Amino acid sequence: MDNDFQAELELACSAVKEAGRKVMEKFGQRPRSWQKSPGDFVSAVDLDSEKTIAEAIEERWPEDGIMSEEDVNFGLEGERFWIIDPLDGTMNFLREMPFFSLSLALYTRNEVVTGVVYDPFHEELFSARKGGGAYLNGREISTGTVSELAECCITTEYIGYLDSAKKSRVLGRLGENFGNIRMPGSQALGLAYTAMGRFDLSYLPTSNAWDMAAGSLLITEAGGEVWAPGGYSCLKSGEITAGSSKLVRQFVEEVLEDEYRS
Repeated sequence: MDNDFQAELELACSAVKEAGRKVMEKFGQRPRSWQKSPGDFVSAVDLDSEKTIAEAIEERWPEDGIMSEEDVNFGLEGERFWIIDPLDGTMNFLREMPFFSLSLALYTRNEVVTGVVYDPFHEELFSARKGGGAYLNGREISTGTVSELAECCITTEYIGYLDSAKKSRVLGRLGENFGNIRMPGSQALGLAYTAMGRFDLSYLPTSNAWDMAAGSLLITEAGGEVWAPGGYSCLKSGEITAGSSKLVRQFVEEVLEDEYRS
């Protein structure tokens, strides 16, 4: 096993590109889809993409486990496993809105060590390796230069899943503090955009490992910070704030306030 995980990163990049090619073959064709839970859809394209990525991993590293949003889950008690979101933004994909992504990360040594987020529509590949920086199509990226919350463009998702009291509270605080709020429909791609400064801050009140694992590594390797109540872990944190360290601290202290502070 390579200590620097370069081989794993290369495999991740090739796997999501191949799966992304197959995803784009189905774009605009109204593939079969069904609802897993209110507002949460999966399609045959999700499952085909998952299969393509899982097979690439199993061929190269058959001993590795896989955690995926959909059907493939095994070996999570082992030394290392991969975290897959085969199509993040399924609703956008089904409605022919070009904002969706594929996300793949390798988890070992109690942390994510490689992560890629691929936007197949725009052919943008975001990649990161622990200690090796973050990149977009081979060009090194860093979090944005905005330093004040009032100037931020912030991205968020899944506020509708919160209970009514918290939903009202969060929406109120966001509305009071920000004039530029985006809810793009793909958490992984929103984090990737934050890693390169297209967005200044990501606030995700409800998230899963496959949504945040690769994107969070992009953020930290791009010089930013990922904060969660009680300390960040992609396997345990359901709520995260990510961006430059200064903005994250300001957001936690001024917007989330006392009830969220660690």
